[in-house]
Amino acid sequence: MTSIDPTGQRHRVRIGRTSKPISPRRYAAHPSGRPVLVCAGDSITQGMISANWVRQVAAAVAPTMDTVNAGISGDLAWNLLTRLDEVIACQPAIVTVLIGTNDVAAQISAKWSDGYMKSKRLPQRPTPEWYRDNLHRIVVRLKSETSARIALMSLPPLGDTASGRWAELIAPYNAIIHKVAAQAAAPVLPAHERIADLVATDQTPTQWDGTKKLMGAAAMRRVFLRQTWVAIARRHGFTTTTDGVHLNEPAAAQISTLVEQFVAASIGTE
Repeated sequence: MTSIDPTGQRHRVRIGRTSKPISPRRYAAHPSGRPVLVCAGDSITQGMISANWVRQVAAAVAPTMDTVNAGISGDLAWNLLTRLDEVIACQPAIVTVLIGTNDVAAQISAKWSDGYMKSKRLPQRPTPEWYRDNLHRIVVRLKSETSARIALMSLPPLGDTASGRWAELIAPYNAIIHKVAAQAAAPVLPAHERIADLVATDQTPTQWDGTKKLMGAAAMRRVFLRQTWVAIARRHGFTTTTDGVHLNEPAAAQISTLVEQFVAASIGTE
């Protein structure tokens, strides 16, 4: 695309990637020159097997900045830490971090933990203490190696419930997030609280069994039947998740709203 200046000269105009999120490596290789929002996390951020809140944010902030999706399915905090160079290489103006659901899931059973050890090549078994150390190191690196405004997010409810075993399992991790954020003087966007409010409206919740058996079924219904995530959640008896872990559209919308508000507030302070 070209433009013509007042002198009649033609200049090539680069079209920024403004309405769809792209990967960190692709953006770092071909930066647009615009401010960049990087959303870092796991599958809930990647949005392939979960409703894609990053895509909603990218469309909303397109007039002012580009959006990079740095979510990878199955990642624990340690995995995000090991690939943080590619986030930093984007020279972000804003970074959101939503990581820890898989760290929590590793505590469900030895089968979950063994699966992460193998698939994610972890150097040790996940523990809350290891999660805290990795999250702290992530925040320290982002603060020391970028000029970005950083926000952590509390983890969405596990098992589509705001009480009981799954809530008790996730609560210590959300406490860690708040502690790490306070030490870094960074805000925590209340994703857990917003989504928990949706869960609380359900009077007949399905009890998640703590397995992955619904994940494959959800993915198949999405790919082959082209069902919405909310329809899949309803099919499985849930209000905010499709399979006990991944989010449907109403839950994802809560996160996108929080991030959009954080971006607007951050831009307003510049």
